[in-house]
Amino acid sequence: MAPRSEQVMFNSLGTRCAGDLYLPEVDTPVPGLVLGHSGVMVKEALAVFAPYFVRAGFAVLAIDYRTVGSSEGEPRCLDYPERQVEDFRSAISYLQTRPEVDAARIGLWGVSMGGSVATQAAVLDRRARCVVVQSPSVWNGWRYLERSLGRSGAHALRDRLDEDWQARYAGEDSARVPHLSLTGETVRETPDLAGELFPTYRNEKTLDSTEHLLTFSPEDLIHRLAPTPLLMVANGGWDPYHMLEEAQGAFARAGEPKKLEVLPYDVLGLYTGPGLDEAMALAVDWFDRYLRKTRLVTTTPTPTRESVVAMTQ
Repeated sequence: MAPRSEQVMFNSLGTRCAGDLYLPEVDTPVPGLVLGHSGVMVKEALAVFAPYFVRAGFAVLAIDYRTVGSSEGEPRCLDYPERQVEDFRSAISYLQTRPEVDAARIGLWGVSMGGSVATQAAVLDRRARCVVVQSPSVWNGWRYLERSLGRSGAHALRDRLDEDWQARYAGEDSARVPHLSLTGETVRETPDLAGELFPTYRNEKTLDSTEHLLTFSPEDLIHRLAPTPLLMVANGGWDPYHMLEEAQGAFARAGEPKKLEVLPYDVLGLYTGPGLDEAMALAVDWFDRYLRKTRLVTTTPTPTRESVVAMTQ
C-alpha cells in the first residue's frame, strides 16, 4: 500500500515550489528527507523511491524545482542546477516548519544529477546532516558534456549556444531542446514513457540551461562537505549517462565519513530494475545510521567563573 501523501507548496526565494510530503504513521517527530530528481524530471517520478523511506519511518518531501512540473516560475523548464541547489535548501527550511519532522535531523537524497545538486546543497547548508547520491552523473559539467558528445559534438553545441545568445540578446526566448535524448535499446522509450506516466513532465528544457550545466562543477566543492556523511550508490554495468569514473573521481575528493557502493546493474538498474531494492536498502541504512543513531554535534556552553571553579574543585 502506498504511503499517504500531502501536496504542499513552499517558498523558494520568492517562487512557489511544489512538493509531495509523505509521512509515516507515528506520533512523534521523525527525521526528514528531501528528495530531488535530475534536470526537469518531476516529483511524481520520485514516488518510486519515497515509500522505501516512509516504511523505514522517515518523513519525505519530494520536490519539483522552480519552473518544473507543478512548481511556479517562468520561463518553464529551466534546468539551472545552481537554482536547484537553492530549492533543496528551501525545502529544508520548509521541513523544519513541520511539527511531524525533527528539525535537527534532515538528510538529502538525489538521483542522477539530482545527487550532485543535493551534495552541493549540503556543502553550503549544514542543516543537511547527511547525503545519499544514487546513480550519480554530473560532477563537472564541461567534462561530462565532452565525454557524452565528444569534442566535435561539444564544439557544435557551443556554436548553437553562441547563436542562442545572440537571439536572446535580440529579445527572443532561448530555444527549446529535449531534456532526454537517449539511445540504446533499453532506454530509448524512456522519455515517451515518462510523459505518459507523469502528466506534468515535459521532455524539454531551454537551450541556455546547457550554459548553466557547463559552469556547474560540484566536484570542486565536494571536499568541503565533510564532516557531513556521504553515500554514493553507483552503477557498475553499461551506463553512458551515469559514468562510474565520474562518481569515482568525485568520491576520491570527498572527506570522511563517506562510502561508495558500486552495484552490478546497468543504466536503469537502480531506477526500475533489479537493483532498486538493493540500492534503497543501502540508502535507508545510511540515513538510519546518521539521522537516528549518530549523536548530533553539541554546542559547548560559554565558560563562566562558576563553572570553571566547579571543575577545578
